Amino acid sequence: MKHYATRNTSSVVYLLKCPCGNIYIGQTSRCVKERIKEHKGNIRNFVPNKDTMVSRHFSENQQNVSQLRWLVVEVVKIQTRAGDKKKSLLQRERNWRATNWVE
Repeated sequence: MKHYATRNTSSVVYLLKCPCGNIYIGQTSRCVKERIKEHKGNIRNFVPNKDTMVSRHFSENQQNVSQLRWLVVEVVKIQTRAGDKKKSLLQRERNWRATNWVE
């Protein structure tokens, strides 16, 4: 991790890990605790055809949301323009995905 982060940190690249060892890399400009809460809600309330990659994986492998682990891997320094914010986050997410196995 390149920077100190808490659950309230925003503009981050994060890693989700399930019990089987699969890793998902994501990014958010919002507070990371809100994004993780969304992932957990999607897992708990799994609906086929309205699912996400993470919720589908947990459902197919009969894993419990309490087994989800997460970590902020990078706090992304953002330029002042809004367009730069999303672009910077997506670039950093791609970099982390390229260097880590992702389902």
